[in-house]
Amino acid sequence: MTGLLPVLPTRAETPAQFRAAVSQIAYADPGTGKSVPILLLYPTRDPVQPIRRGPYHLNVAPEGGPALNSMPLVMMTQGPSRNGLAMVSVALFLARRGMTTAIVTHLGGMEPGADTGTGRGDRIGTVPLWPELPLQLRAALDAVLDSSPMGFRVDRQRIGVLGYAAGGHAALAAAGGAADPGRLTQVCAAHPDNRSLCPAGAKTTVAATPKRLEAATDSRIRSLLLMDPVGALFGDGALSRVTVPIRLYEAEKGDESGALQVARVRGLLPRPPEYDLVPGAGHYAFLTPVPASAAARFGATVQDPPGFDRAGFHARLNDEVLDYFRRTLNAAP
Repeated sequence: MTGLLPVLPTRAETPAQFRAAVSQIAYADPGTGKSVPILLLYPTRDPVQPIRRGPYHLNVAPEGGPALNSMPLVMMTQGPSRNGLAMVSVALFLARRGMTTAIVTHLGGMEPGADTGTGRGDRIGTVPLWPELPLQLRAALDAVLDSSPMGFRVDRQRIGVLGYAAGGHAALAAAGGAADPGRLTQVCAAHPDNRSLCPAGAKTTVAATPKRLEAATDSRIRSLLLMDPVGALFGDGALSRVTVPIRLYEAEKGDESGALQVARVRGLLPRPPEYDLVPGAGHYAFLTPVPASAAARFGATVQDPPGFDRAGFHARLNDEVLDYFRRTLNAAP
């Protein structure tokens, strides 16, 4: 995609083969020992019912019986977030077409008791958060594979990760990237008003611990799909060990501050990724559209640049995500 106003091809959506079931498990956060939830969505043939999760109404079978005995698994991470289900539409789409999806919650965005008005307690821009994210992702994967009844139904040779924003950073680190949290000092100095990476007080914390983190490759991960990943913490050569297949989405208007550095990720990868620049899209275009009745609670995350159709984009995005993981995880259509 290269034009600013592309004419998207119209095609029928890939038909659903199954209904979607939902269950919840948990993993133990490696740093604190706290129990952190994981939402599992997977194919079922059981009857569904409407349930409410956050701002979304989902038609799913709670604790439904799995429809298949062997399935690929897609771990989904958007990093710390106040709307942990913001990619649930993609997860449901994949589940209804034969894949197990796991939406991972991350500690670190706001500590319990944090003041959301002042940002006090917000750790998005601090050093401790960044090495914790891939460790949490690994612990979540362990928990999924150990869970019942889904764990033994996951094909260990067909595991992928979908990572958005800070979750994209976590995915790259888990796949072998070696991050340098000290680079945040440079980012925050150049973009002090970037609240997503540099909340108040973050620069002081970053400067105190400019330590490069060693790569810790999780060999179970076979492919990555990244959406506007945070690349600012990866220095020269930091992604040389990331050799799994990658599809990289970049929102044309998603990094206007220059802090995410998505282009840097693309340039550092040892093999050229599949790459898609999404014309007219803002950073939040990859998140599930929120019902109008709940939009006021989510502020900028539900707003798009003028002329961008998020719902129309997702109709195409879902099929592209499905196609990519079917190809790279050798999943049967």
